[in-house]
Amino acid sequence: MKPPYTPRQGQFLAFINHYTTLHGRPPAEAEMMQFFRLTPPSVHGMILTLERRGLINRVPGQARSITLRLPPEELPPLSGAAATATIYPPPPQTENPPVTDTETLLLRFGRSQIEHWFSYNNQNPLDDSEFIPLLDMLIESFNRAGLSAAPVQQLRRHACEVYHRYCQQAVPETTFKENLELMFSYLPPSLLSRWRESVA
Repeated sequence: MKPPYTPRQGQFLAFINHYTTLHGRPPAEAEMMQFFRLTPPSVHGMILTLERRGLINRVPGQARSITLRLPPEELPPLSGAAATATIYPPPPQTENPPVTDTETLLLRFGRSQIEHWFSYNNQNPLDDSEFIPLLDMLIESFNRAGLSAAPVQQLRRHACEVYHRYCQQAVPETTFKENLELMFSYLPPSLLSRWRESVA
């Protein structure tokens, strides 16, 4: 039976479902703009279309109020450009298996979330002693969602690089190593080893 949505609409529905499952709340339109790389009018137009077609409910003017009207099993998988390419047989399993397409998308989504968190924190600052443990919780949510160890470490490495970038904006002469030690000083000792491994 033909689904009640177009392929493009299906990707938005899949993103809303995936984001809500990961974060326990629906995405904002700004996060859909980041993920799909679209303009605000394009994203807002899609939300209105999904609402008109009875695929979502929302409260106009209220942020993060989108709810899906379809059960998750009726949604397509969240896919990307790689899904339209020729599908080859999977290569033999190795000690470090290759990242799957779903993992590539989760990794991209994770990177955009880290950038968004730093940008938001730059405008509405938390003390680093609160912000850095929250950042670790964000990255761990991708681990719990099924992202394998190597891409999770890539997210930690990316978070370290973004932290260094923001530190250098404030104090240009600081080094990556100095800023890492500052960042790591806000982490509980039980978490330090996995962060140090990400930049080893």
